[in-house]
Amino acid sequence: MNLFMMKGKRTYILFIFMFLAASSLHAQKLGGGLMLGPTFSTMKMSLNDSTTFRPDFCAGVRIAFIPKRFILGAEVDVIYSRQGTSSKKGLDLEDNTLRYKEQSHYINVPLLLNVYLRRWNEDDEDESKIPRLRIGPQIGFCLGGNEILDMKGKKKQQYITPWEKGSFNRIDYGLTAALSYWFIEVRYTFGMANVFKVGEKSTNHVISVTWSDIW
Repeated sequence: MNLFMMKGKRTYILFIFMFLAASSLHAQKLGGGLMLGPTFSTMKMSLNDSTTFRPDFCAGVRIAFIPKRFILGAEVDVIYSRQGTSSKKGLDLEDNTLRYKEQSHYINVPLLLNVYLRRWNEDDEDESKIPRLRIGPQIGFCLGGNEILDMKGKKKQQYITPWEKGSFNRIDYGLTAALSYWFIEVRYTFGMANVFKVGEKSTNHVISVTWSDIW
């Protein structure tokens, strides 16, 4: 069953790559821009239901094949993303107030199919006034992270590299979907890989709101 599901995921991702390549043939312009904005991330953990979203930021570049007489385009992004999760406040066995945070650092590379929700008009100078839906696979490369334990207002921090035993997996992957209009984009990434090498099942879930200029 697990082997079948893995093959299904690979087939789905391969199909998206082929679709992106085919759609790029209709592109008439190479464009892109810078991306910057806040992230709101958490980790879904199989044995822990007390995690919440924590704020941070992301920054990167996008390179897009932009069509002018077609509703499909393609895009590749390279994004530095600060992610992680935060726990709700709780009490330890000695009734001390405590809270923990996981901070992780990724270079994410999504390959996205851009669906323009209307055709270009004669007076459209760029894509900013056309609503756009973006969807596709993403691969992430973990650069490391921090574990922060806050107990009674005192913080204890430990840096973790992905090369250590029992730490973060170096590779993350998942699916990304976004809605863009003007220079603003709201994006959600659904992680499918296990964040940690050992322990309970844990996956990244990230919402970002970015400002992106367009070349």
